[in-house]
Amino acid sequence: MVNLRKKLHIEEIPSSSMSDIAFLLLVFFMVASVFYVKEGIASSMPKKDSKPQVVLRENVYRVIVQGPQVQLEHPSVRNQRYASHEEFAEELGKLEIANMPEKFAVLTSQSPTSVQEMVSALGIVRDRGFKKISLQKK
Repeated sequence: MVNLRKKLHIEEIPSSSMSDIAFLLLVFFMVASVFYVKEGIASSMPKKDSKPQVVLRENVYRVIVQGPQVQLEHPSVRNQRYASHEEFAEELGKLEIANMPEKFAVLTSQSPTSVQEMVSALGIVRDRGFKKISLQKK
């Protein structure tokens, strides 16, 4: 007579709930972790009941961004047009601006201007030392 051996049945660890466990761990670590913001754009919004602030014209520097070109308008510099953001940064750094904390920079964009070009101009103006920066919508 032939002796047949039965194969031993090896128990397996059920893996059907592994995706559920992985998802729960992912959610746990997302909720438990802390996110740090290194740098951002600080903005101060006017209070609800505040009156508009009156600013002297000689304290306002208008920066008009049109694609890669930048134009600076102010009574002391007339209307200066720069072909690139690098040239604008270099020339803005050379300007002698007295009473810097009281000066305002107003940034305006004209089409075609990308967001990256606008943010670049904003960074240049902020790095120059302007504390009061406004974005004007046309």
